[in-house]
Amino acid sequence: MKRRIAAIGSIFMVIILTIFSFILGEDLLQEYNIPLPGNSTIPELPAADTDWYEIYFTDPACGPEETWVDGIDSYIVADILAAEARVDVAAFDLDLESIVNALISLEKAGIPVRVVTDEDNSELSSINRLRRNGISVVEDKRTGFMHNKFVVVDGRIVWTGSMNLTGSGAYCNNNHMVRIESPRLALNYTAEMDEMYTERLFGPDSPVNTANQNLIIGGVNVENYFGPEVEISPTLARTVARAEEEILFMAFAFTDERIGEAMLGRADAGVSVRGVFERSGAESGFSYYGIMAAAALPNMQVRQDGNPRIMHHKVIIIDRETVILGSFNFSESANSRNDENVLVVHDPTFASFFVEEFETVWNEAAP
Repeated sequence: MKRRIAAIGSIFMVIILTIFSFILGEDLLQEYNIPLPGNSTIPELPAADTDWYEIYFTDPACGPEETWVDGIDSYIVADILAAEARVDVAAFDLDLESIVNALISLEKAGIPVRVVTDEDNSELSSINRLRRNGISVVEDKRTGFMHNKFVVVDGRIVWTGSMNLTGSGAYCNNNHMVRIESPRLALNYTAEMDEMYTERLFGPDSPVNTANQNLIIGGVNVENYFGPEVEISPTLARTVARAEEEILFMAFAFTDERIGEAMLGRADAGVSVRGVFERSGAESGFSYYGIMAAAALPNMQVRQDGNPRIMHHKVIIIDRETVILGSFNFSESANSRNDENVLVVHDPTFASFFVEEFETVWNEAAP
């Protein structure tokens, strides 16, 4: 069985606001989170509590491929098949048959499908099958990776997180995906997709054009960054440096000096720091695992993960109220070369689900 942790509200209160900016003015528009000219043309509707997001974690039991059913992909497929306008998929790696079948069904129904992947994975049989069925797939041919993992449905729903859209990603590795209903957030991801799919702009050549980098969804402050057009590491390091009580993290790769030194600085100042590193690569001379373990700070504990496959999270939880999540490994390559996306969500309820996942991974890790 898949471990699913979801935060779902019970009632949607939809309030339609049709007041023009020349009546209210920009200040009041911003207060009610109605987009200004140049942003989305669809207002962000007020949401009750956690109506706007669902959070999913894999249960990496792996097992035979015939048992790979009812995972996170089944929820993504449901959204894809319900699409009415368009589906965009940016996937570093894509071989999940369920998602490939859903995309082909959608294309055959006359609903446009756009796919972007990395050149390293562009000759997979799954990608060739998409092409044979009329779906155009654009490749990033640079030395840097197109490392995003996101799906946008109808300019309204965004799926994003650490999970490659593969069988191993969904059923063998520790991963997370979040589903967020927000036209304004979806506008950011659609703009990123346009850059890659239409303009063929990847990596540092991408323009800085995130319309809604800071937004309020359901009363929660959310930050959204795309790299490397914007350097993400300095922003995350500043967020980490504001920790007052606790930092928890799970890292597939962690070599970035700015983020690493920010954590060491907070531990030295008395903040509790606990982290789980993916075992492969943790012992390399570049990983912060050895640096943190050797620091011998009483407030800092680090472990190597216990999953015999891959612990693939890229998550930092600060003071149990702020979560950094997404495709971004804590490395210089992610910061300066790869196409990546990150969410920073400031909400203790949202954070609580990631804390629970952290404790599960921590307890499975070798002391």
